[in-house]
Amino acid sequence: MDSFKVVLEGPAPWGFRLQGGKDFNVPLSISRLTPGGKAAQAGVAVGDWVLSIEGENTGSLTHIEAQNKIRACGERLSLGLSRPQPVQSKPQKVQTPDKQPLRLLVPNASKQRLMENTEDWRPRPGTGQSRSFRILAHLTGTEFMQDPDEEHLKKSREKYVLELQSPRYTRLRDWHHQRSAHVLNVQS
Repeated sequence: MDSFKVVLEGPAPWGFRLQGGKDFNVPLSISRLTPGGKAAQAGVAVGDWVLSIEGENTGSLTHIEAQNKIRACGERLSLGLSRPQPVQSKPQKVQTPDKQPLRLLVPNASKQRLMENTEDWRPRPGTGQSRSFRILAHLTGTEFMQDPDEEHLKKSREKYVLELQSPRYTRLRDWHHQRSAHVLNVQS
């Protein structure tokens, strides 16, 4: 893994977008570059891990903390970056920048596309899921969970309406209103 330092001269915008962070259990990395932007001109690439911002190790930073640190830098931004090696033919253990094992990377073209293009927020045709939602589901292992079916939701709603119309509910509601009025010294 090649590590290097990049210094971008300001002011912002710096021409890149971050993804990951301690709160996502994924190392901070570059998810997008502005063509011809300051980061692209300095040799930053999509997929580069951000090891440090202004000399501070990013292993313990959440996504928002990293963003705030970048915003606060002013006219000059110093980044310590690392470029991962190309994915090999068999799964390999990936180390986070602070040397903690994270997960296995399995070479798979569709997973690679998900990781490379996280900025497509439009829903997929035929679903209500945005690409970011699918990525989150993939990272959390919930992509194959099913939503409750319509029939189950309909039965649940019908049961709720029936309970609201029941004599038991009516008695309880009237008792509660009377009790509240008495406690608050209000005429009902």
